[in-house]
Amino acid sequence: MLLVHVFPIIVVGAFSIAIIAERVMALYWRFPIDSHAFVAEIKQKVLANDVAGAIAHCSNQGGALCARVVKAGLLRASRDNKQIQAAIEIVAHEAVSSIRKRIAYLAMLANISTLFGLLGTIMGLIKAFGAVANVDAATKSVMLADGISTSMNSTAAGLVVAIPTMVAFSVLQSKANRVTEDVESSAMITLDLLGARLYRDEWDDTGKQKDRPNIPVMGGDSKTKAA
Repeated sequence: MLLVHVFPIIVVGAFSIAIIAERVMALYWRFPIDSHAFVAEIKQKVLANDVAGAIAHCSNQGGALCARVVKAGLLRASRDNKQIQAAIEIVAHEAVSSIRKRIAYLAMLANISTLFGLLGTIMGLIKAFGAVANVDAATKSVMLADGISTSMNSTAAGLVVAIPTMVAFSVLQSKANRVTEDVESSAMITLDLLGARLYRDEWDDTGKQKDRPNIPVMGGDSKTKAA
């Protein structure tokens, strides 16, 4: 009788373990990257006009999402800023979806586990009170004890699954937020870097304007020749 009430909780626990294992692998091993060092390397290559080297560096980062977003912008580095921004936004949206995928299910599974435990508790109490009302005195105590045992074990099983699942949900949600922030930061830095790469020589590191080369003006030259 106890197995009937506990089996659904075991199934919920198995689903929770599978999701937690997959998300831990993704969020702690496959998706993250040292974003500061990575972006610094990309910035150095882009400012050196080595866009191909920057793209190759992104390709060498495996499944890191920051690299995927930055690469999308670099592949369109020769186009205008609107096309670069569109490409980065599309890949960044896909990356954020990958980060948050299936995490919300953990909260649902924790609630389902608790409810299955509560259902087992109610069914156990129904069995216990039915024993008090309908069986003879010789077996009443045995049936009552069995019903209470089923009730308590179902409650405990539901909580054993629900509590770790909720903890995992909170931890993974927090990690997902940090990875998302890294992806969004890398996207904005890449967009700014590619958008401003043509003007990087206008100011020096102290903010003073540098001397810019004289650009011949066709109209002015014509007037001079005419004179």
